[in-house]
Amino acid sequence: MRNLVKANKSTIAAFSVCFLLLILYSKNLSFTDEADNLLGALSLKNGVDIYKGFYSQHTPFVYYFVSLFSFIGVSSYEAFRICMSITLLLMWIFLFTRYNNFFGKNVILYFIAFYVLMLNTTWGYMILSDVFQGYAVLVLMLEALLFLEKQYFTKGSMFIISAAIFISTMSAFVSVYSVFIISLLFLYNRNFKKNHIIKEVKQYIFLALCVAAPFLVLLLWYGFTGNLSNFYEQAYQFNRTFYSKYLGGFGTSAIRTFIDSMLVWTEHIKVSLLGFNKDSFINTLLVIFNFLFFYIHFNKNKICAIGLFLFVGYCGVRGYVGFHALPYYIVSFFNTAYVLNHYLHIPNSNITSKKIIKILLTVLIILVCNNYIPNMGKNLFADKSVIAQSAYDPYIQKITKSNDKIWVSSLGTQSYINNHRLPAVRIATLVPWFYDAYKDKILGDLSTNKPKLIIFERDSDVWGHVYSSFAPELYAYINQHYTALNENDSVERNIYIRNDDYQKVIKDLWPGEPSLKEGDLITNQTKIYRIENGMKRYITNPEVFEKHGFKTDGIIQIDDETILKIRTGAPIDK
Repeated sequence: MRNLVKANKSTIAAFSVCFLLLILYSKNLSFTDEADNLLGALSLKNGVDIYKGFYSQHTPFVYYFVSLFSFIGVSSYEAFRICMSITLLLMWIFLFTRYNNFFGKNVILYFIAFYVLMLNTTWGYMILSDVFQGYAVLVLMLEALLFLEKQYFTKGSMFIISAAIFISTMSAFVSVYSVFIISLLFLYNRNFKKNHIIKEVKQYIFLALCVAAPFLVLLLWYGFTGNLSNFYEQAYQFNRTFYSKYLGGFGTSAIRTFIDSMLVWTEHIKVSLLGFNKDSFINTLLVIFNFLFFYIHFNKNKICAIGLFLFVGYCGVRGYVGFHALPYYIVSFFNTAYVLNHYLHIPNSNITSKKIIKILLTVLIILVCNNYIPNMGKNLFADKSVIAQSAYDPYIQKITKSNDKIWVSSLGTQSYINNHRLPAVRIATLVPWFYDAYKDKILGDLSTNKPKLIIFERDSDVWGHVYSSFAPELYAYINQHYTALNENDSVERNIYIRNDDYQKVIKDLWPGEPSLKEGDLITNQTKIYRIENGMKRYITNPEVFEKHGFKTDGIIQIDDETILKIRTGAPIDK
């Protein structure tokens, strides 16, 4: 063991540095999709299955995987992120042990370095389905390249291929396009001989059974639990029928998406090479390195190179920039690492080519470091729950108790997790496509569960759709059974309290200060207020102060704690 560690000392050091760089991003910003994965995992722990008690348009793998952490007691954002970092480390170790002998140690290490240094762009530190999808399709590509070299499968490779196909498609169903292309490469067997036909066919049959097995288990489980129709409706049909009307996706034709994706891929290539600028230069470099990767394989096997071109294109079926581009980024990072190793570390490579690659590498290093550094270590030593903090969190904590059911209808799913509350509606977050499909279920869940608190940002919008406009029946229901906490405050006006609890909540939140009387001027050294009808009214500027004839010598100094005991009234601005 000691000799093994000594022999791999530099590799262990490289892994340690990359893991540290990953941890330095572990408290960076969050996104609704990540919160949805965590909330689904916590729902599973509470005995609520996906698609039955927790509605989702996403495929289920990440929910079930992350629930492994929740079942061992993980419940906070910070702890989930640490678990994700460890998962990525284990993935890197797998890639190294499985592929370093075939592709070279430097390729794997370069890849890991690119991955962590690009976290600020890719959001690869988050618990996103795109991360799992990306690593799964990468493994599929590597297994295809191994197969094309060796021309046979082992039991181990069949298991890995099966797992990769299941993880990729059950993390994001659009993986079927890249999986289909890579499957064609697995079928491309140059050594297929007539006298070995039975043996070859048996090999492919066994591979097909391995691939089918996890899907069969999942379908049998859903069939046994009465969840199969829900799974089909939400994870597949819903995206075609409702989601596609707003943000695209499969739409009504998977074939159309198959064709259009190639057009988008070629357009991305054209824009990256001909219209690049300083903001998109990394994308330009990735396109260049991808084409060098195709070129290297074209010299070895033209069919393989064409297949890889199509495969990389379909890895970006949800985009080539942004977090949904993670599968494309992950595969492109590996391809870049492969090209660098090919030209810089393999003997007898062309000297001119090596010089050009060194220049490109230097530019790439500068860009990725510049990408990583700005948010390095952000919030690392901040208090707990700094990730995705919301202005609503203090109110949720004061008005409700742990494990109470509430509904945060806006894109603030993180508030459930930060405050350890449960969603009162099977649709945890309100978006137009879910309202179109499940309006009656939303209203029914609210009527049944009667949550004490609802967050409803009536005048805000989601992807251009104003909440009160696209959900008028819901808005009417809330106005009938709930009351806005305080119309005079930009945050409190979006917090709705059930009518029978409203007066008690008001008294508990704002008991007032008995020593203050009507008309008193108060200040906390930041703002000046006037007490009217038991509420504090902010005096907006000196002109208004003078206009009303207020006197500075009568201002009472009070602390922030006392200020918070007094309910906010309309500002005095005239």
